[in-house]
Amino acid sequence: MKNIAILLIICGVLATVSCFKEPDQTFNEETFVEFQNTVVSTPAVGRTYPIIAVARGAGIRSQQVNLVGVQRPTDSPIKFIVDSLTTAVAGTHFKLGGDGTFTIPLNSSFGQCQVEILNPARDSGKSVDLILRLEGNGSDIKPSENYRRIGYRISLN
Repeated sequence: MKNIAILLIICGVLATVSCFKEPDQTFNEETFVEFQNTVVSTPAVGRTYPIIAVARGAGIRSQQVNLVGVQRPTDSPIKFIVDSLTTAVAGTHFKLGGDGTFTIPLNSSFGQCQVEILNPARDSGKSVDLILRLEGNGSDIKPSENYRRIGYRISLN
């Protein structure tokens, strides 16, 4: 009797769940950009974004940026800036690639944001932080609030 009751409950649950409408998987809302590493990496302690360790003079570093939404039929220029939490100095510790812009190519969901890590004088035991923040395109592509920042900790050793 107990087994029959359990079987009836299971059948009732399955019958109820099978009647749910399949959700629409098409994304038709706003379009966002986000740093891939911020999506898949653990945030640094006390931060909402990861910080990547790099040595001074590391050269050009690229970060994949995802377009979340409908792909565009034309190239989409995306702006990025240096966040106010940055302790690194432009022209001394880093240089933004593309003067703070990069392009997501037409019919693509990915772009590459670049920054050049320069080679300043050694300063043993010290480091500076460079925090980049996505700004979008200024109109219909907005930055994702949760995944718009990424950081570099530049070791000056």
